[in-house]
Amino acid sequence: MSNSADNAAARPSWLLRLYTSSPVLFCFCAMAILMTVLWSLGFRLNNDADDLLKLHEIRTLLETGNIFDRTLPGIVQPEPYVSHWPWIVDLPYAAFARLFAPFAGFEPALMLASFAVPLLLLVPALYFYNRLVIAIGFAHPAVAFPLALIFAARAFFEFAPGRIDYHNLQILLLLATLALMMSASRLSAFVNGLLTALAIAVSSEFAPFYVLVMAVYAFDWIFDREGGENRIAGFGLAMALGAIGLFAAIVPPSAYTAVRCDTYSSPHVTALAAAGLSFAVVPLLAGRRGGWLMRTAILLVFAAASAAALVMLFPQCLASPYASLDVYVRDNMINRILQELSLFRRPDVVLTTGFPSMALLFIGALAPAVICARPQGRTRPLVILTLFSLLSLALAVGYVRYYRYLPIFSGIGLVFALASLVPNARLGRYLKSPVPAASHRYALILPGLVLSIAMVLYHLSVRPSEAAVPAAEVADSCYSSPFDPEQGWPSGAIVLSPPLIGSRFVALAEGPKVVTIANHPSAKGIERSYRFLDPATADPRAILDASKATHVAICAWRGPPLPGLEAAYPFAAGLIEGHPPAWLRECPTKASSPLRIYSYRNADGSDAMCPASTLAVQARP
Repeated sequence: MSNSADNAAARPSWLLRLYTSSPVLFCFCAMAILMTVLWSLGFRLNNDADDLLKLHEIRTLLETGNIFDRTLPGIVQPEPYVSHWPWIVDLPYAAFARLFAPFAGFEPALMLASFAVPLLLLVPALYFYNRLVIAIGFAHPAVAFPLALIFAARAFFEFAPGRIDYHNLQILLLLATLALMMSASRLSAFVNGLLTALAIAVSSEFAPFYVLVMAVYAFDWIFDREGGENRIAGFGLAMALGAIGLFAAIVPPSAYTAVRCDTYSSPHVTALAAAGLSFAVVPLLAGRRGGWLMRTAILLVFAAASAAALVMLFPQCLASPYASLDVYVRDNMINRILQELSLFRRPDVVLTTGFPSMALLFIGALAPAVICARPQGRTRPLVILTLFSLLSLALAVGYVRYYRYLPIFSGIGLVFALASLVPNARLGRYLKSPVPAASHRYALILPGLVLSIAMVLYHLSVRPSEAAVPAAEVADSCYSSPFDPEQGWPSGAIVLSPPLIGSRFVALAEGPKVVTIANHPSAKGIERSYRFLDPATADPRAILDASKATHVAICAWRGPPLPGLEAAYPFAAGLIEGHPPAWLRECPTKASSPLRIYSYRNADGSDAMCPASTLAVQARP
């Protein structure tokens, strides 16, 4: 009787057995509930203006059905705005909305797609992340996986409802690529070639990661690893075929010869096809002859020839995507965006609430490298994880845009660090893996701590310079405030506003046209909105006339006068505080509105009408 009772007590419950067999399902439900609750409470885990532009882009695709024309209506600088995102990044949302539109209506279906599709993309992302954790070799992946996910939550918040930018798709494709790299089969390599082409077609932002993917397949072939010849050939052939096929699907025939460095076009397909064909051909050329030196030389010759051809054919793409922008726009806006800086140039790195989390990310990113430093710890999955973790860390430090992806790799590294610190008799026994830990229990966290301390010392000794804040940035400061832009705009209304406010307006189903939004293809509009509020501009009306704007929208200050603001930016301060010049007329706005709206004049010279749905004129403070 007692034996039966002991066996029953030792036997795990059905719920625990269900979780152990399906940890991805349980973790997905937990994350989906958490993100949905936060969304319903008004918290935006990623308050990115690109989501607003993406909503407008998807709506336009559904309304026109033209996949090749990426000119977006509603953004009139007055030059047309041509999106640099290919239509394939809109496809999941457009397809979902099209499916539900007959039942829910067009706009509700679009809102439902914005809510549901990121969560649906989270399911395969978590599946591949779990496969990566399993491949690393933890004794109990069902314990290691949720811990890694908690540490990496910041990256997976890219799948929150309403987060419809392309970053979640990038993360999903990279996780799928990493999971497939753990397999030695030729089919996995072939699929990875297709995924590489697709990822670069979505955005070249992840090109460094996929260069490393190519390097891993090249390494296997160079050093004659089992199946390496088949894998590099399959990967290269699939990448070349995928690149050409996606080029035909994304680029209209009339633009086959056009060169656009910031979106998928002839430079990208040429680079992918050249690399892919090189990988497919080198095993045939080398055969079984020669050693690793000869194979390395053959690959380097192909790589050098491809690079030289790309430089000669597309020299304009050697610079950054922002190189062609006006210096005024780069200095006043682009170079002031925090994600466009390195960690060495950001003024908010140390002595802030975010620094401890940065130190944890550094620890997690470097922990796998400590394990791989010992020969007995070098398993293929761990070496691959280490390489990608180090690359992600280098990218995040050098260019903060990549910082959002670092937790993906740091999450697993922090599980290793935690396992080395907790006693084996408790949680530690569930986090064991075949990979031997470092001899000293603190060795896994030491490199990350050293890097964090070095970052602190650098910023305390070399304080990053902070340029003067442009007037347009001050006038755009209410972007994060919860507000609905005014409705009922007159026909033909064109609003000149700072870029972030413009992004709010352009996302409306029925709103005014805008001069600019916060995205680099709108550089001409950005320049006009910044110069309009710049104290150095002698005649702001000339900017309104050049942009053909009928209205001005700006963040409002309803409190007492701000002498400092008035002294630094007299014209902008007058608009913010509600003291416009005679040639602008303030429109009525709700008392709770963080905006002030001014009417100017129509193209025919008549006075522009105010939005019809606004309430009584806001009382002067």
